[in-house]
Amino acid sequence: MSSLIPRAVEISHRLLALSIQKGDTVIDGTAGKGRDTCFLAELVGEKGQVWAFDIQEEACRATEAALTDAGLMARTRIICDDHANIAAHDIPSASAAIFNLGWLPGSDHAVVSGASTVAALKSTLIKLKEGGVLVVLAYPGHTKGAAECAAVLNWISSLPESKARCLKINFPAHKQAPVVLLIEKQ
Repeated sequence: MSSLIPRAVEISHRLLALSIQKGDTVIDGTAGKGRDTCFLAELVGEKGQVWAFDIQEEACRATEAALTDAGLMARTRIICDDHANIAAHDIPSASAAIFNLGWLPGSDHAVVSGASTVAALKSTLIKLKEGGVLVVLAYPGHTKGAAECAAVLNWISSLPESKARCLKINFPAHKQAPVVLLIEKQ
């Protein structure tokens, strides 16, 4: 029996699918294994562009392999750099972005997104066009993830509604489940 309540990643993908049109520019702030990047590349179509960031070489290679296998590499730029440096890249106005925080699946759990996350989110919000959306999956179920999630929630709480509307979706009965955050630029 399928569940009426989708998983957090599925929620994030549904929100992005509602926001992205063929030909759009979008940002994946945490490329990881390339799953979100591939999803975004499908949504933007042949004339769109995905800018995918990851600080780990392993993640950049995995994302490139996933995109190549799916025939989507031509519409994607992989940037092996800290997502805090998004502002330093000449990214056109974007319609959407995703940050799936935490650690690279199957890798060293000591390497996590963290101190640079809020700076990266601020830079990404600036890169978004009016009406653009920023989706964040934060993982408060582990110590470093809890601190990162708290920092992100603190930043979101400071955004004036005239600049951004925000939504938090969580799973209160599941302490390890991610929190899904949606920020719509006004």
